[in-house]
Amino acid sequence: MQALVLNRLSRNLRGWLYRKVPPWTVGFWVKRRVGFERRWNLEIEGFTKEGFFRVFCDRLGVGQAPGTLVELVAGDGLVGSLGLWLEMEKLGWEVVAWEHRPQVLRQLRKNRPGTEIVEGRLTCWEVSERRPEISAVTTRGAREAAGLCCAIHRGIIQPRWLGIWNPTRRPVWYRRLHREGYRLELVWQNLEFYRRCQK
Repeated sequence: MQALVLNRLSRNLRGWLYRKVPPWTVGFWVKRRVGFERRWNLEIEGFTKEGFFRVFCDRLGVGQAPGTLVELVAGDGLVGSLGLWLEMEKLGWEVVAWEHRPQVLRQLRKNRPGTEIVEGRLTCWEVSERRPEISAVTTRGAREAAGLCCAIHRGIIQPRWLGIWNPTRRPVWYRRLHREGYRLELVWQNLEFYRRCQK
């Protein structure tokens, strides 16, 4: 029992140290990501999606200030969808799901009949498409993530938090978002979550 406690403390300490590693190289960035995967005991709490969602809501203040979540490349609306969880938990969030693949879009419409669904890709945010209440954006597509970073850089939207799927585990999104005032908060199953820093 004592060895288990010491092992957990050692892993938490290493996780804290990893979060301090500067992301200068890909190798350093991988270590830094490991630190954020261990943050808030996510290795244990985040083993299930229910556990992850509890930590996520608590640490990002999701239940305290609802708004609009835009899900880009929403898929079938079930697998890996934070929007579905926000709707199920009835936290007051409005969800807008974008999907461009025809077959997947049909599944999305079937699985999420109560969600506002938009057909197509959102890679170029125009001022006319801006919704002032957009509080969060998640994306599982690299083209959409690049468009999102451009929209933030141009000041078209300023969401409170972002979730970007990063299967390559490279620091490209971290570098772009860090310049725009976003801080990496946690990493879960290749999803990197960023929060806008208070100025």
